[in-house]
Amino acid sequence: MFVSRVLGAATGGYLEGKGGRLNNNALAKMQGMSISSLKHHYALTPLFIIMGAGVSMVCAFCIRSARKQTDVNWVKSKEVDYAVNHYRDKQYKLFNPSGKDCTTPSPVPDYKV
Repeated sequence: MFVSRVLGAATGGYLEGKGGRLNNNALAKMQGMSISSLKHHYALTPLFIIMGAGVSMVCAFCIRSARKQTDVNWVKSKEVDYAVNHYRDKQYKLFNPSGKDCTTPSPVPDYKV
């Protein structure tokens, strides 16, 4: 009896129907989530622009980290030399704000057998 009451409360009652939580929390009804609402609340525009730029930069950095950094190896190579020595001449930094010389190779030890 108790389990059926809990499951019945989750599928009906306050969730669906007029005035229910699903109807009140629809994306179209939230302020700033439609074009007409965004025109009415003009102060939300910079928020969406800044948050959109931030999210896109985080996604781009995650993709770059997965593709370029040495922590992830996407190549299924049988040669040990590629996985160990491929990044010998590569820089690990995204950008160089200090202005130090980045033309020198990184100090990776020589693992050749």
